[in-house]
Amino acid sequence: MLTLVLACAEPTAAATATCACDGIPDVEPVSSETALLELLLATRDATFPGEYALALSAEANLAYFRASIDSDSLAGDRVYVVSYDPVILDDPPAAGALGAILVHELGHVEDYRLMENAEYVEFGLWYGAQDPATSDELRDYERATDEKALQRGCAEGLAAMREWIYAHATPEVRAEKERNYYTPAEIEAWVAESGRCPG
Repeated sequence: MLTLVLACAEPTAAATATCACDGIPDVEPVSSETALLELLLATRDATFPGEYALALSAEANLAYFRASIDSDSLAGDRVYVVSYDPVILDDPPAAGALGAILVHELGHVEDYRLMENAEYVEFGLWYGAQDPATSDELRDYERATDEKALQRGCAEGLAAMREWIYAHATPEVRAEKERNYYTPAEIEAWVAESGRCPG
């Protein structure tokens, strides 16, 4: 696991761009864990700045990203972990697509930062018990997290990431992703109704 702790006492120039997602660097290609960690940290600074520790961890067959708290850090200074499936680095999406999905994951981190440990554990038990093929509550939660990325101007990247996922996922995983997250067509409709970065 790669871990880097950065304090962001002042918003960076990236954080004050027209849309927060405009501050995510467009670096190509993101084909190593180090490059992905650098993109994660730059994305954090542009969209969810603050003083908190982030770590990146590879996890096979994840399909494709997940945010959590390192359980060993719950008793002290928390480390928030963004796990990724290594297939991401084998055939990397565009940096804008990766940045947008990282904003989604940082949206989860924002939720976890507001939770006490007991709340986080209860949430994890709830989330793990949901059937992604049928749970309306899970769908509502993930779509609300997508909206955090959309409000920050990440629509184009998020749509591109969904297209990448659809091209790489099994039919079952693709169906779950289309059900529980905004599709490219739904993203386009959301932007038409709400604007590029209303947040």
